[in-house]
Amino acid sequence: MNSESKLRQQEQELHAEESGQQQAAKEFTSTEELLRHDAAQIEVPRAVAERLNESLANEPKPAKSWWQRFVSGD
Repeated sequence: MNSESKLRQQEQELHAEESGQQQAAKEFTSTEELLRHDAAQIEVPRAVAERLNESLANEPKPAKSWWQRFVSGD
C-alpha cells in the first residue's frame, strides 16, 4: 500500500509539472499576428539565416518608381 501511495504521488507531481509547462491557449486576431508570434518563438539556424541573407543580397534592386525618376531627373 505504501508503494501505491508513493506511485500516485509521483504521478500527481509529474502531471502537475506537465500542466505547468503547457502554455495557455492564445487567440490571434490575424494571420500576421500569428506569424509574428511564431517567429518570436523559433530560433532560425545560423546556416539557414546565412543562406537567406546571401540570397537576398543577390536579388536585383527594384526599379525606381516614375515619380522618383522624375524628381531626380533620370
